[in-house]
Amino acid sequence: MTKFNEKNIILDNTDIENKIQRIGLEILEDNIDKSKIIFFGISTNGEIIAKKIIDNFNKTSKIKTDIFKVIIINDGSNNIIKYDGKFDAESESLIIVSDVSQSGKTIQLVTSDLMKHNPSKIKTAVIINRDHSLFPIKINFSGINLSTSVNEHVDVVVNKQKELTVYLN
Repeated sequence: MTKFNEKNIILDNTDIENKIQRIGLEILEDNIDKSKIIFFGISTNGEIIAKKIIDNFNKTSKIKTDIFKVIIINDGSNNIIKYDGKFDAESESLIIVSDVSQSGKTIQLVTSDLMKHNPSKIKTAVIINRDHSLFPIKINFSGINLSTSVNEHVDVVVNKQKELTVYLN
């Protein structure tokens, strides 16, 4: 089990909330001409972050938003992408949200799957961009770019109050 302590904290909840607010404003600026944006939160952490972005977003914008959780199932040889609801993304602006981008593989898988729905554009948002991309994916909105060694591990921990903390181990 990984030990978390204050010495390992990269971002506390206040820092993350500030990053989320800024990411939301950047997404708004990028979509000012849109009437709707669909957010896709990768796993539980991505969904929590996407909801927080939308909450901040809705304070300053009248653009309609939807959110779907992305569920990735590894059946041993393939990754299967599922969503927690049905959506129509034809000609819509899509935002894929995750906590950490490490190699870019997960975001690439989701992007490839969403391309089948013929959106007008797909952008990505993460709290931590580790800059270790092994796949052709660009992070459009990030809270922090973190240059780390591949041996270091970044954990985003969510407590019962849905407060986030980022640790480096």
